[in-house]
Amino acid sequence: MEQHEIDDMMSNLQDYLERQNINTSRFFRCLNPHHIDSNASMKYFDDCRVYCFGCGCSYDLVGVIGAVEGLDRREAFKKAKEYYYSNFHKTPKLTEKPTKEVSHIKEQKNYEKAYYIWQQNYKNNYEAKKYLKQRGISENIAKRFGIGFNEFNFGDFSFKSVVIPISEHCFSARNISNQDELRYYKPRGSRVEMFNMEALTNNKPYCVITEGEFDCLSFETIGLNSMALSSANNVSKFTKESIPKDKVFILALDNDEAGNIAKESLAKFFDSENIKYGVFDNCGFKDANKALVEDKKQFENSIYKLIEQFDIKLKKLNEVEM
Repeated sequence: MEQHEIDDMMSNLQDYLERQNINTSRFFRCLNPHHIDSNASMKYFDDCRVYCFGCGCSYDLVGVIGAVEGLDRREAFKKAKEYYYSNFHKTPKLTEKPTKEVSHIKEQKNYEKAYYIWQQNYKNNYEAKKYLKQRGISENIAKRFGIGFNEFNFGDFSFKSVVIPISEHCFSARNISNQDELRYYKPRGSRVEMFNMEALTNNKPYCVITEGEFDCLSFETIGLNSMALSSANNVSKFTKESIPKDKVFILALDNDEAGNIAKESLAKFFDSENIKYGVFDNCGFKDANKALVEDKKQFENSIYKLIEQFDIKLKKLNEVEM
């Protein structure tokens, strides 16, 4: 399956839930089989995921099918294909309830006008500026990347957020109201796009690759060229880009299972393409932003020391070739 086909299939979560007689316009009982939910604490959001404010679990379509039907993720993925994928069109086999065929080519919403409004909102919002300061992100970086502020409302649930524009069709909104609830939100129907792709093609000799947008902004705050995959699952998308071979890449993904897998996959890709790269462990912290917030001096010194070592190594290689 191509990525756009997977995206289209995964967008059917609301349909699947409603076929289970779940009202997606309101809270419902958590689908996590290990959570005895007596207060209906799970909710569907239009980023095609469900979130539980009780146990904290989050599911996409495959996760929900696995929870409802008692399947592991591999088998649940096969079920999702059976229910919703055939020749690029939805073909639900759950019931005889008819649905419209939808082409895999979907018109994506343009958020450029919204970005302008949200950026104006940010200029006068103390709470948003305080949040970014706490995350170690400078005002210059906030301005350069067009960060905004907006309050999103979903009926009986709302949250204030700082908004990071990723493209004209996609953004990432980080909850600053209550970090115990929904942490971030991305608009429904938008594919998870990579952030600050200019870092790949500009004339700067180094590019740091991170997982999340805030990690990317953390490196940019200390003056380093950086881009974000926006998801550890975007490795295959990255490898399809035109990657310059005269640039050195620094892998600084999250220190967790997903980040380590993505890191290994990127390392194999760079090795196969004979592209120079190094690995940065975020000073032992989970991610770059955590390292920046906890000890900016150590974070800055460590990454620049790594780059200095690369400069020396590259200089020696050039001398040998000459």
